[in-house]
Amino acid sequence: MKRSATDIVRTVGALCLLLGAGGRIWAAKPAPATEYYTEPPLYRSRPDPTKEKHFGDVGVTGLRVRIYPGVTIKVEETAPGTPADGKFAKGDVITGVNGVALKGRNPYVVIGRALTQAEAKDGRLLFEVEGKKPVTVVIPVLGAYSPTWPLNCGKSQAIIRRAAAYYARTLQGGRDPATLDEEEREATGIPGALACLFLLSTGDDQYLPVVKSYFDKLGKDVSQIGDHTWNNGYNGLACAEYYLRTGDAAVLPVLQYYCDNARDRQFYGVGWNHWGRQINPQYVSGGLMNPAGAQVATTLLLAKECGVNVDEKTLLGTLQYFYRFAGRGSVAYGDHRGEGGLGSNGKDGMIAALMQVATGAQGNTEVYRQARNYLALSMLDGFPALVTGHGDEGRGDAIWRSITSAYLRDIQPKACRATMDELKWWYDLSRRPSGGFGVATCQRFDDEGSGAGVALAYTAPLRTLRITGAPRSKIAKDFTLPANPWGRPADLAFLAIEPDSQEPVHVLADKLGDAYSPQPDDAGLSAAELAQLARHRHYMIRAQAAKALMHTGAFGELEKLMTDKDPRVRRAACDGLTDYRYWFAIGKKPIRPQDVSPAMVKAMRQMLTDPDEAIYTVDGALMALSCATPAAVAECVPDILPWTTNEEWWVRQSAFRALATAAQAEGVAAKVLPVMAEMLRREQRPTARETMNGTLARLAPTLKMDRELVEAFQRAAAETEIATGLRAGEGGYYVQEAALAGLKANPAGAAQLAQSVLSRFPQLQTRHIVAVAGELLAAREKLPEDAREGLTGLLYGAYRRELIRRMNEGDPALDTIVALTQLKHPEAGWQELGKPVGAERVWRFTSFEPGPKDYLHPREGKRFRDVALPSGLENWFLPEFDNRRWSSGKAPIGKGDFKKRRAREAPFANRATWGEGEFLLARTTFELEAVDYDYYRLRMLTKQGFRVYLNGRPIQQYVWWSEPEYRIFGLDADVAQHLKKGTNVLAVYANAAYVDGVQVGQMDVRLEGLRKADLLKEVE
Repeated sequence: MKRSATDIVRTVGALCLLLGAGGRIWAAKPAPATEYYTEPPLYRSRPDPTKEKHFGDVGVTGLRVRIYPGVTIKVEETAPGTPADGKFAKGDVITGVNGVALKGRNPYVVIGRALTQAEAKDGRLLFEVEGKKPVTVVIPVLGAYSPTWPLNCGKSQAIIRRAAAYYARTLQGGRDPATLDEEEREATGIPGALACLFLLSTGDDQYLPVVKSYFDKLGKDVSQIGDHTWNNGYNGLACAEYYLRTGDAAVLPVLQYYCDNARDRQFYGVGWNHWGRQINPQYVSGGLMNPAGAQVATTLLLAKECGVNVDEKTLLGTLQYFYRFAGRGSVAYGDHRGEGGLGSNGKDGMIAALMQVATGAQGNTEVYRQARNYLALSMLDGFPALVTGHGDEGRGDAIWRSITSAYLRDIQPKACRATMDELKWWYDLSRRPSGGFGVATCQRFDDEGSGAGVALAYTAPLRTLRITGAPRSKIAKDFTLPANPWGRPADLAFLAIEPDSQEPVHVLADKLGDAYSPQPDDAGLSAAELAQLARHRHYMIRAQAAKALMHTGAFGELEKLMTDKDPRVRRAACDGLTDYRYWFAIGKKPIRPQDVSPAMVKAMRQMLTDPDEAIYTVDGALMALSCATPAAVAECVPDILPWTTNEEWWVRQSAFRALATAAQAEGVAAKVLPVMAEMLRREQRPTARETMNGTLARLAPTLKMDRELVEAFQRAAAETEIATGLRAGEGGYYVQEAALAGLKANPAGAAQLAQSVLSRFPQLQTRHIVAVAGELLAAREKLPEDAREGLTGLLYGAYRRELIRRMNEGDPALDTIVALTQLKHPEAGWQELGKPVGAERVWRFTSFEPGPKDYLHPREGKRFRDVALPSGLENWFLPEFDNRRWSSGKAPIGKGDFKKRRAREAPFANRATWGEGEFLLARTTFELEAVDYDYYRLRMLTKQGFRVYLNGRPIQQYVWWSEPEYRIFGLDADVAQHLKKGTNVLAVYANAAYVDGVQVGQMDVRLEGLRKADLLKEVE
């Protein structure tokens, strides 16, 4: 299906098209944001005038629109039976509503406010439509929000009633989870849990049977619930809240499953990944997924109150882990330091809820109350970052902004009221004609299931859930928690929410920037004003102000801040020196060593030696000290050493950095290198370990202590603890990375490092041995010829034998065995099957566009799907199909340039033209003289998904997208039964994708085989 020019491009004003050479259509570029908008920026979700963007439902009207370049609002459709039904045509351009023009303004806000005003008056919305008469849509009148909404508010009560009725219907009509496949369970888990939480939050007992039914279905066979952290966390919250409300013991086996699953799947003793039982420490920072794991942590705490058996070590580990983020940057995405953006994608709200539940413990819970308040205020401060962030694309912000909206109602009433009133437009824009909610401005999760989390904003102030502040249940069990789970008493200062300033946090953030902004300058502020902001209650504002002082050379002000009586201010001064980048620790442009004054060093030493100093301030001092001259840091080594064994990895990482600087002073390396080696050996957190590996490797040219450095990495590889069971992957990864860092530091030590890793084979997973073997092979090529023999013997011998023992564990193991075997037998390896060879085969192919029912808009990225085939092509993949009328040519078959985004040219030229259609059907034949291989694989070149048939049988499918390379796909062993001597038929079903509005596709496939006997050859 082809689009008209007006569907492709539109500018802010009139459509301006120029016909260029070769018949191409060119569009005038839309104006950038600074030129288009006539109002100051506020919300981060404001549309970019140069891009297309989701808008979705216009509140309860039933009208659905989309934003196109130039912030052009086009009608997509109207929902049947709604106020807007039949009143617009697809493609209509809306230019204003109720007398307010959209041009130059944020359309989300303008339209949302119009909805709020219409419901308060006569329900009339007058939409201006380009080139047509205005269209009137009348929505039900609910009245205005009361000054105390959602409490004592008729409109809010009506919204709650309609939403509850809707979500009760959706839960009652839901399928039994046992009948859902994995993808369906993933799609329904969070929405189901949110619907339960919302129904419980209404306080209306009529919905209890509906919630009970939901958990009765889950409880039929708890073993089928699975390892999905996102679903388990949210369902766990709802299950625990239901039990505390009703005392219905029938749901306890479900809650017990969530607790046991959390115990079994916890990594590093603190958190959880997306799903599954294998950690990938290279994913982000450590492989943890805090936006999902936070709800698991809260489930454990609620379960403790329910009297369920909760593993104490699991609970306390995650409680301490999450608590320490409060006041020290926004809650992290993974296992790294706190983040430094205005918003947190709801993670601050998630942990505020965890802290809220913690206040229900017996004894002194003041620290949890303070942490809750700080995090809740952070959510209020960050309202311009509404529904933005990574992890679940802003949905987390929507849910937890709503849940935590009432925490500060009695403590910061003005701030709470101002924020709720400011966001009326968003809540009304999120509502749907069904009574349910979507998530307005959310690009991926603007669905009514996710919207149940938005609805909680109307019920959270009722305080009917434990996570929103409900009183203790009559059936709750007593439990205790540490009075202070992390840090020293001085660290409590970081939880303070005073002093404040006259300017809102988001205004200051716009002036000073954040972790992802360019280098901060003085923002038009004097040094005295910046120094005052370095005392702000908000951590990011303090840090950014101090960084601005450093970058503008106001070192005297920083010296003063370093001796301030407030530990928050002292930490801010240290952040200024390091150009602190939050997640990434030391920034790109820290203070120059020669600018670190003796007064600064003296202040940092005082922080390190003061037994009452805040731990977080010590962490900053250690980092800042690493920026001084090696000679200055060398004098501080006795002050640094006690911190090398601190229980917090942030501190250990910073101490290691400081020692690394000291090591560069004359005569110091020999003293501190053994300490650094020991730190590396025992470190059990991935980000700290990464810093230590990388720092030592980079020191190699400076220290000129090759033997000692190799020994340090050898020891780390040979002695790092590897736990048993699920957590074995953590230690195995550390062994792997120590070896790789050692090879980077000194390739000449490859044989020694290989020997150290070899000693750990019984404990290592195959993936770790494969990674080390690959780097050892690369290091071998860098060695002189006469130095290779010992390493070659280890690789061809012990490494190869071990991997042969594991050769059925997948393609990476097989490929590494091949590479190791080729050290002695270069002829061994994968062989392309069939004659003629792939490059010389002739393909028959045709392309076609899908019909209207299967049409997918070009803006959609993931495009592989089954579509209806043109008449007569139903059996196109069978060997006997007659394809003589199709086009013919050699592969790659393609159109457009399949290349990486910034590449100048495509790596593989098209040898045959794909055709006009999005989908390709292609067939070729090859001859086989024998079928005697043990392993088979495909090498595929495709832009997106594909399905491959061999002699009429499907043998491989892929549904995502690829880089421009021949990607390897291992085939099951039974593929051999589909091969035969003589003529074989390969058939491929594939699709093209859109790149900048142009279809791009490419396809080629090679079938390869490998004989096991070739890999079992012994050394000659």
